[in-house]
Amino acid sequence: MLKKRRNARAFQKAQDQAADGDIVCGTYLDDGEPLYFTAPRESTEQDIRDRAFEARNGRPMSRTERHLLELAERQRTNAGD
Repeated sequence: MLKKRRNARAFQKAQDQAADGDIVCGTYLDDGEPLYFTAPRESTEQDIRDRAFEARNGRPMSRTERHLLELAERQRTNAGD
């Protein structure tokens, strides 16, 4: 119950801080706690993924991490063929 309430408060806080035209997005921290952040409504999936990574890790994704992500996505796409 308390966990649900904290989650709702965190979402509401992000919603209150969102500028006009922003959307509230969410991700999970390593401990399973939700983390909310805002992004412009016209953001691409890649933009939101980058913001989520930065929100979780406190830094942007490195070139090596981005390359590994692209390889994993390609593998997943090819597995569906």
